[in-house]
Amino acid sequence: MKEVWAVETDLLVQLLDVCKKHNLRVWVADGTLLGAVRHKGFIPWDNDIDVCMLRDDYDRLLQIGSDAFKHPYFLQSPYTDKRYYHGHAQLRNSETAAIRPSDSHRPFNQGIFIDIFPLDAVPENMEQRQHVMRRVRKVTRFLHAYDTPILLSGRIGLVFRKWKCRWQVWRKGWQNIYSEVDDVLRATNLEQSKNVAEISFSGYDFLLDKHIFDETVMLPFEHIEVPAPKDYDGFLRAVYGDNYMTPIQTGTAHDDVLFDTTRSYRELMPQARRLYRRKQLRKLFGLKRKN
Repeated sequence: MKEVWAVETDLLVQLLDVCKKHNLRVWVADGTLLGAVRHKGFIPWDNDIDVCMLRDDYDRLLQIGSDAFKHPYFLQSPYTDKRYYHGHAQLRNSETAAIRPSDSHRPFNQGIFIDIFPLDAVPENMEQRQHVMRRVRKVTRFLHAYDTPILLSGRIGLVFRKWKCRWQVWRKGWQNIYSEVDDVLRATNLEQSKNVAEISFSGYDFLLDKHIFDETVMLPFEHIEVPAPKDYDGFLRAVYGDNYMTPIQTGTAHDDVLFDTTRSYRELMPQARRLYRRKQLRKLFGLKRKN
């Protein structure tokens, strides 16, 4: 895991350099912010890096990303990578591997990554919030169906959605369909909102006072310093509760990811597909995993 951390830290350094050069605000977020405050580095059982950016800076990063990052670094978004459907960007090292078995049938870049979450303004009106979430979920679920292996996943009901998605992508283009997500998220004016959230990732689970991000401080993280909101206490209390300084070991969102720091995801993708196929067949036929 320390080798994975080294690749991820390098990706973070690359991102921070680009953001500094182009005067873009960026902060470590979520588990990475907690690690910086509590451990001065990675949480010992964590395996990823999270950063966040206000929507305007995030959009500017996507605009310059293709020119700012050179191989093996790749700024991945639905606008730059074939059939990538997530609502946030990722900076990848293309000569490594971080393959989620359930994504092994999808053709997008699956090198080791860091997550880059846009912070979007939260509508004050509850009906408007629900409208935003309906639109975001509808589009992302729609695009997710494009490469879902129907038989292996056991989700036979997705057959029609998958057919419809492929037809619409052929007619309109992947990026044009996904742009509906960003358009609906941009529609709420930050000046008229009290809170921001990683809406495209976690919805309204964690609302953050927008003034948390008024100022930035630098915190030690492993062998580097990273930018954090000055009111990091407000951020961490909103996400993890008042006892965030008490370590509680839990699983992560990437526990099933196949990591390799020396080989490209292109080399390991067939192996990941076999693992996924074997796992799903056992699941479908009720077979127990062999020790």
